[in-house]
Amino acid sequence: MTAPDDGTGTPRLRDVTSTAPAVTRAAALLNVLAEPGADPMGLSDLARRLGLPKSSIANLCSALEGVGYVSRVDGRYELGPQLLALGGAYLRQSDDLSTFRDATKRLPVASRETVQLGTLDGLNVVYLARHDGTQPIRLASDIGGRMPAVCTGLGKAMLAELDPRVAEDRLRQVTVFPALAPNSIRNIPDLLAELERTRARGYAIDDEENTVGVMCFAVALPGTDRSGRQRAVSVTMLKARSTEALRDAIVTDLQELARVLSPTL
Repeated sequence: MTAPDDGTGTPRLRDVTSTAPAVTRAAALLNVLAEPGADPMGLSDLARRLGLPKSSIANLCSALEGVGYVSRVDGRYELGPQLLALGGAYLRQSDDLSTFRDATKRLPVASRETVQLGTLDGLNVVYLARHDGTQPIRLASDIGGRMPAVCTGLGKAMLAELDPRVAEDRLRQVTVFPALAPNSIRNIPDLLAELERTRARGYAIDDEENTVGVMCFAVALPGTDRSGRQRAVSVTMLKARSTEALRDAIVTDLQELARVLSPTL
């Protein structure tokens, strides 16, 4: 079972109940090393982040290094090359990703913008695919990257698809709301109100909640994928370029893209 986290995606491992604790701890260690901007970390830093004894971290790192999931650099650990093979295999197995690329190119307006496909993993968005439009400034997250759902358009679009009671129960797991920008939502009541507005309008808006000067419009796909995960598509753009007409055209394109990608067809 997944334990509550602190808003960064790192579980409090002392609260975890698992039929395979070593696997759960290894996965949490990999998640820490995969955080955006993370540098190689030593055993003491990893032990402090995960709340585990240094000896346990040493055993985990040794096992993961043996199978190529982590590498040691000057006594510190970083993600290993074998994870790239796993990620590539995941991407090859997903027919939706090739459909996303083909369908996005045909969108009359959004094809010129940065379009992304993401899935909801707990309270984090994982980015699955990206279409880079013709705009000179790249405004996108890396494939496989993770961001807090509560301050992204993709995340709010998918959270709004949940039953409101389910969404509220899931949000109770957050002890600290991530504040990535001055406009980031910082508490559950404000987020629940925003999710209600998202349901009413049919799409989510990230209005400089993730990055100052950047907006995002997102639409959730109806239903779930074969793994039971939710997905959503979004367009990210400079706020200075956003007009009502452009927003309406982008949302229309995203709704069409969601329809094409929907597993309910």
